[in-house]
Amino acid sequence: MDKKEKFKYKLHQAIENRKIKKEKKIPHSKIGIDYSIAINITIELITGMALGFFLGIMLDNYLQTKPLMLIIFIILGIIVGFYNMYKTLKRYGYFN
Repeated sequence: MDKKEKFKYKLHQAIENRKIKKEKKIPHSKIGIDYSIAINITIELITGMALGFFLGIMLDNYLQTKPLMLIIFIILGIIVGFYNMYKTLKRYGYFN
């Protein structure tokens, strides 16, 4: 093969590779699904933490143990939030 044929061969391969990459583009619906999964996971974590915070504040005021119940329930809320995140990701097929 001389240089001209080699160049034509490499050019042809590059064009074919570009066509394959264009065909593999992610459709917009897939991007939307990924965003909805991310928002769902974020809501799961924030909800667990917020419920732990508010339950801790309420129990602290009721039992007069100012920081103790708040700390306990924030930790429990974080654990519950991460567990809910795990369940959500498992439902979407990330942990099989």
